[in-house]
This record gives sequence, structure tokens and C-alpha cells, in this order.
Amino acid sequence: MVVAVFLGALVILAWNAAAPGVASAYVDPVAKIQDQDEALYGSISLRMEESGDWMTPVFVGRFELVKPPLLYWLEAAGMKLIGRGRAAMRAPSILAGAATVALVFAWLAGEGTGWAAALTGAVLLLSSHLFFVLSRVGLTDALLTFWTALAMFALARDTALRSRSMQWTFGLASGAAIMTKGIAGLFPLLALGVFSVISKQRPEWRRLLEAATISALIAAPWHLYELWRHTRWFVAQYVMGEIVTNSLSSPTQSTHEAHLAYYAKRLIFLDAPLAIAALAALVLKLKRTSTRVLLAWIAVVVAAAMAFDYRNTSYILPIFPALALLIGGVLPKKFAPWVLGIATLLFAGKIAEPAETWGLPFRQEAPMPSEPMLDRYAALHRGNEFILGDPDDEFYSACLDLPKVRYLYIDPSYRSAPPASPNSLDFGYLGVTVTASDFAQAARLEPELLRRFRAWGLPNGDAIASVIIANSVEQSQELVRSHPEADFFVPAGWAVQDGGIHAFAGTVDGRELLLSHEMIQRPAK
Repeated sequence: MVVAVFLGALVILAWNAAAPGVASAYVDPVAKIQDQDEALYGSISLRMEESGDWMTPVFVGRFELVKPPLLYWLEAAGMKLIGRGRAAMRAPSILAGAATVALVFAWLAGEGTGWAAALTGAVLLLSSHLFFVLSRVGLTDALLTFWTALAMFALARDTALRSRSMQWTFGLASGAAIMTKGIAGLFPLLALGVFSVISKQRPEWRRLLEAATISALIAAPWHLYELWRHTRWFVAQYVMGEIVTNSLSSPTQSTHEAHLAYYAKRLIFLDAPLAIAALAALVLKLKRTSTRVLLAWIAVVVAAAMAFDYRNTSYILPIFPALALLIGGVLPKKFAPWVLGIATLLFAGKIAEPAETWGLPFRQEAPMPSEPMLDRYAALHRGNEFILGDPDDEFYSACLDLPKVRYLYIDPSYRSAPPASPNSLDFGYLGVTVTASDFAQAARLEPELLRRFRAWGLPNGDAIASVIIANSVEQSQELVRSHPEADFFVPAGWAVQDGGIHAFAGTVDGRELLLSHEMIQRPAK
């Protein structure tokens, strides 16, 4: 029965999952925020599969040591097996989502709730908008949720972790969670700590230490490798940037709502029935040991979401299996079939209303008008540099087979300057980001920028001038005119004074594709 639930969830999650454009799903349909990182992760996985370097993530020619590479490994392996494309990029999340649904069913069935209650929990989880969407895109959240649920499953089955199989399941899942999302991957270990405080049926200290050691054996090798191989970059970006700075402060917020109001609003708008029913179930089951596992699980995830300065709806995804488990575990057997019928109708209703914040969208949600034009350009197999002006593609272009991509933005206030300290990772100082004026004299600046790159461990200058900042539209127009050897995809107004330097190759959504009259041949691979 567990296998049947897994296969059923897999079919539902995989249906049409490869059709929507990259970064075109709303991870927050309330604020209409797209899954921007999908193209970033996909590009890293593509380059990993292409280069054969599976240890160090690289994005647009530079290291990208923000997340451990488990998702990239799985995506790249999928690309080896089924070819490049959105299907391979999303397969790890689809499989993780289906496995989580099956795990909820197995958890409830193992507690003796009966098949109807167990299936109710599985259907309620699958019908959650947030869970459904994030299980169909190439992000880390579905994987993290699965590893967390698997670790908590092992703890619920053996709260003392005396069984070697459950102890190793917990440790392996915890290590995999860390390798999926770094510091957020500590959820299982933190939940284990909270459970040990609130429950008398807790593991001995030796068992706790052994579980933590197994997790470390999984997560430590990659971290130690990067610390040894790319010490300066790893410390600056992963340790000081991702773990320290981003945990204590935030980039630009997408909303000014307070933390509690932000997450409460999302729970209500995305899945009010699940949240309310789970709260009632928690009160009814509070004294049970398995409920305390769920309580520790939920408490850790919610506390982390509240502690992180930046607010992101995906941060609370790992609690959704726990909410479904709470509901399924409290259903009396004689009423469970009726509740299952209601849950199934709710699921069908969400499919029928995909545009609602609580609906289940099988089609593309956010418009990505540039994507077909970018696909068309990539199919030309040109070897010219490709510069995107004021891009709106969420870095989808970085996922394509293009020899060199640059991104051109307008920011009148931007001024490049040396970093505040020699150990701070500053893309302006390194020359990853340059002004349009500096780009005009790139040949003169390149030797010094290469020296800086090598001081930070980068072997070449592939990332030089990946991002160009102009101070005005006029300066952007001049950049187009002064680079007849490059191809451009820019807002229509930028090309009005091109003077025939480039060939017009099409327009979409107010953007024009401009091709150099001289096609540069790509070097043979």
C-alpha cells in the first residue's frame, strides 16, 4: 500500500511538471513571488554535469558556495540519465515530494490508525498548495522536507534510538538535510534536542552523540574539502555570508509585514483547513509521545522562521507533513472514511481552482515571455557573447547552452569600490560586477582582475564582467553600439540608435534580439 501511495503521488506531482518555465511558479502566491533560485540551481547543476567537477558549485564562471551540493548532484545525475532540461532539474523535488507523502501514510498506518486515516493524512499533505508547488520545482525545500520527515519518522518509531536501523536512518537523514540546505538542515538534530527536553522517553546521551556523529560523517567531508580547497571563498561566502550574515540580517525584504503576521497570513491563505485542523488535533493528542515528536519538529521549524530576519514562505514547508500527521493521527476509525471523502473533495476543488492562492496549479503561473526567445537564440548555436539588458528571465539564460552570458543593469547610484576588508567577498572589487565605463576598457583592467581572482582561488577570468552596471539608458545604448561583435537581448528603446550595427532578429514583450553581423564560431568541445 505504501508503494501504491508513493506511485500515485509521483504521478500527480510529475504531471506536466516539466512544462512550466524555469522560475515561473509562485512560491508565495500571496505576494506573487516566483521561485527565483530555480534557474540558479539549474545552471550550477548543468555546469557540474558538463565540467565533471562535482565538488565545487560554479555559477557564471565563479564559485557559488552558498548551499551544499546534494541537490546539484541529484539534478546533474538526472541530466546524465534523462538529458538536460526541466524534467531533470525538477525530478529530485518530485521524487522527494512523493516519498514524503508515502512516508506520512506509512507513519500513520504504523500507528494503527487504519488505512482511511493514513490515506487522509497523505491526501491532505498532497493538497497543500505550498507542498504541491515546491515539490514540482528545482529548489532545495522539498528535499529538506523529506529528509526532516524521514529523521522524525525514525525518532517516532524508536524514541530512544536503541535500534541501529532507526539510529542510522535518523543520522543519515540528518546529514543529508545538512547537505541539502546547510544550516537549515540542522532541523532534525535540533528537533531531537527539543524532544529530549520535553519527553521522558528520550535517547541516552550516548545515543544522541552517536546520531550526531553519523550526521557529521555525512556532512563533514564536503565542508572540509571546500575549506581546504577554496579556503578564502568558503569562509567569506558560506561561513560569514550565508551562515552568519544572512542568518542575522537580511537582503532586501519582499514585504514589511511582521514575522508572525507574515507566516500566519500565509498559513491561512494557502491552507487554512490544514492549519486549523492540525491545531485542534495537537490539543487532543498533546500527551502522546509521537505527538511530542511532531511538536518538537514544528517548534524548531517555526522558531527558525521567526529567528531568520528574512521572511520567506518556503521556510515553513517542513512543518506541513507534521500538520498532516497530527490530523491523520487523531481521526477515529469509524469516521476516517468520511473525512477521507471530504479531503478528496477538497483536493479536487483545489485542482479546479488553480489560480487561487490555495489552488493546485499544473500549468505555468508567472509569465516568462522572454523564455521562448531565449530558447530560439540558444538553438542558433552562435559563439558570440550574449548580453541581456535589464533582464527579466530570472537567470534562465544561464541554464542554456551559451558560451558567454553577461547581464546589463541600470543603476545611477552604483560606484565600484575596494572591499571594506581584504577578507570580504566583494564582486565589484573582483570585477565580477563592473561599471559600463570599466567594461569599455576591460582589456586594460583584465590582468589586475585576474590577479585578484587567483588570490581568491578562481583559476581563470570567466566571471569577469558577468554583471555590467550602466548609469543611464544612454550609456546602455552606447554599450550596444560599441560592441558590434556581441549579441544583445535588450528593451526596445535601447536599440533605437543602433544604426544597423546589429541585425534585428525578433521582438517579444517589448524586448528585441539583436545579432552581430559576424557570427563567431564556437570552439569544438
